[in-house]
Amino acid sequence: SELACAALAHAIENQAYVAGCNRVGTDGNGLHYRGDSRIINPQGDIIATAEPHQATRIDADLSLVALQDYREKFPAWRDADPFTL
Repeated sequence: SELACAALAHAIENQAYVAGCNRVGTDGNGLHYRGDSRIINPQGDIIATAEPHQATRIDADLSLVALQDYREKFPAWRDADPFTL
């Protein structure tokens, strides 16, 4: 799904944990939502996922130490362009 691809890309490009959340059911305009929420680690691994079409809660253990270690081993943030408003 588009949500799954976007969440994966954001986790990797931002070197961050990402929770991709989606609702379940059909809205008043007839649009169907399948749920399929997930939590992704900075390496792009899915560490928790909800069953499709199920209203539920998912949990995952996030490690700040593991995140910092990963960012030190792969310091992509050093290539970031300065940005100001």
